[in-house]
Amino acid sequence: MTTATTEGGGTAAHGRGRRFAARFGLRNWRVRTRLTALILVPTVVGVVLAGTRVVASIDSVTGYQRTASAAEYSGALRELAQALGLERDRVAWAAFQPSNQGLQDAAAAQAKTVDSLVGKVRLDLQNIDDSYGQRAAEAARDVGYQLAGLSELRQLPGTNRAERYSITIAPLLQLHEELTLVSDDPEIVGNTRALSALARAKEEVSRQRSRLLAGYYAPSQITAQEIEKFIASRSRMEEYKADFTIEASGANRQLLVKALMDEKVYRAELTKARAIVLASGTQPQGRLLSDFAAVKQWFSDNTTILDRMGKVETQVAAAVITRARELEDTEQRNAIIASGLILLLLMLILGLTVLIARSMVLPLRRLRSEALDVAGFKLPEVVRNLRVSGDTRAPDIAPISVDSRDEIGEVAKAFDEVHQQAVRLAAEESELRSNISAMFVNLSRRTQTLVERQISLIDGLEKGEEDGGRLADLFRLDHLATRMRRNSENLLVLAGHEPSRRRSQPAKLVDVVRASLSEVEDYERVQVKVHRTLSVAGSAANDVVHLIAELVENAIQFSPRASQVVVSSSMIEGGGALLAVSDAGIGMTNEELIETNRRLADPPVVDVSVSRRMGLFVVGRLALRHGVRVQLRPQESGGLIAMVLFPAALIVETTQPSQTPSWGGDSQSQSSFGQSSFGQSSFAGTSLSRTSFGQNSLPQGHPSFPQQGGFGSTSFPDEHPIPADQPIASGSLGAPTGTAHPLPKRPGPG
Repeated sequence: MTTATTEGGGTAAHGRGRRFAARFGLRNWRVRTRLTALILVPTVVGVVLAGTRVVASIDSVTGYQRTASAAEYSGALRELAQALGLERDRVAWAAFQPSNQGLQDAAAAQAKTVDSLVGKVRLDLQNIDDSYGQRAAEAARDVGYQLAGLSELRQLPGTNRAERYSITIAPLLQLHEELTLVSDDPEIVGNTRALSALARAKEEVSRQRSRLLAGYYAPSQITAQEIEKFIASRSRMEEYKADFTIEASGANRQLLVKALMDEKVYRAELTKARAIVLASGTQPQGRLLSDFAAVKQWFSDNTTILDRMGKVETQVAAAVITRARELEDTEQRNAIIASGLILLLLMLILGLTVLIARSMVLPLRRLRSEALDVAGFKLPEVVRNLRVSGDTRAPDIAPISVDSRDEIGEVAKAFDEVHQQAVRLAAEESELRSNISAMFVNLSRRTQTLVERQISLIDGLEKGEEDGGRLADLFRLDHLATRMRRNSENLLVLAGHEPSRRRSQPAKLVDVVRASLSEVEDYERVQVKVHRTLSVAGSAANDVVHLIAELVENAIQFSPRASQVVVSSSMIEGGGALLAVSDAGIGMTNEELIETNRRLADPPVVDVSVSRRMGLFVVGRLALRHGVRVQLRPQESGGLIAMVLFPAALIVETTQPSQTPSWGGDSQSQSSFGQSSFGQSSFAGTSLSRTSFGQNSLPQGHPSFPQQGGFGSTSFPDEHPIPADQPIASGSLGAPTGTAHPLPKRPGPG
């Protein structure tokens, strides 16, 4: 069971896969979808590539904005570092001379300046996140931590406080170093590294200024170790200046060189050299600076150096910001141009797509629409007209209105060729059908001639025959010949031939029914219950006889021999009449009834299938010829009922005189198939006064036919109609009763 379930699940999955492939397979896509996909794929690739370029430009714009911001943050960091160094030096100087109020006020003022710069830097630190680099973010947090302890730093005494200032300044310079890594532009990177080196050089200058102050006020603290630190600081300053020269551009190098070409710079360097010499001697000479004036001069000279270096920083920083703004504007412009080009490309592609799609889809739609119109309407109409008219000339066709020279136009021309060939074949088929119809007519005429001669010969034999047995055989032979004539007439119906001569006077419906019974086998099984007052238009009388004969014969053949077939009539509103042929036969299935009624309503073209049910085809053709509707319906008790609806144009209702002999009551009883309508030769050249049904042809006491004249004269003049009060015999026609009458016969087709 598991295997069966697995197989069933696999089959279902396979079926779903096939349905999915059938629905979404590439070969099932419409032309518009394929064109869209064909153009959309490279378009999407191009848009993605261009979009990547736009995104890169936007990222670059963001990066350059970040670079400009980093340059601004770096400037604030440098200002704060320089201000903290100046505060360190002033606080140290004021600490060595507590009584000097000027130094105290200067230190306090510098502290306020530092506080204002700290507030600005703290605001900048809030904007420095991981987008500037993880190390920059960590350095920013370290700077914030150090600045938070600035108030505690200012409470420290003496030398510890100076060292703590240096510790606070170091994170500022480290953050400045990390911010130089934000940009990847070589010029910006070089200038930011130069600024970083210059900031560290300034810090070394500030430290040297503080150390010489301490050497003046506290010579005992100038140890060999301190001298080494001073010399190392001086060496680092020179290294940072050299780094600036290496990293900065040529113009910025010249700025620094010009800024340091000053008397105070040279004097400060001489002071440093003298201090180093004095401190490095075997016997220290005491103070490194000679007097307070020298101290003030030293402090002023170093402050000037720092200011000059600060101006260079400002100019280099401005160059960095300018360069970042230029690159930002360039990338913004590139992004806008790229976006505009993408939009223009999309619009161009959209326009081309619509134009190309219309140039292909519209002709395809026109081709499809007109091809379907040809296949569904025009070609069937042409074929139908050729079948109806019998014209053998192929009519001209209107070509499909696609005049392009591409593959679509070629397909349209190919379809026109197919259309022309189909019409030509239809014309050839019509010609072949016309030839076959002519063959049918010729064959039928020859057969009818032979049959009529046979009937005439039989009539002659009947006139001189007195033996009852041979006369009965002659009668059956006559009846068989009549049926042969009807089958021959079927060929005329198949060929679409209409009789050239028609009755001019109406024929009673009861006579029409009896005449039709003379053309079927086993007519004794038929009961006739037809109104005597109804008459059929003379122009349709012969065809109605033929139609009813086919229906009655069909009912007789497909019903048990012991059963009876009932032919009845009824009037309907509007002046028409309904004739019903009922049998108790095997009947038909619903599908067979539907197909048969369809063929009766719209008789098909003559083909092999018609030969198997020729009777129904003949019925349909005859009914269509006179506007009669024929339909088969099942009976509740079994069997079928063939309903024949005669339109009011074919029905004539007459009133019969009261004093008239009954149907076949004497030798003068005459049928409405009379001499006045067909003339002397209305029955295909036979004598109308003596037929195979005539009185002189039957011996007295014949077991199958009446002894009286019955139809001794089959001309039946119209001045002696059948009385209305005389009922039609309800027993089987031709039964051995004294009231039954022979059946009238219709004339052969003209």
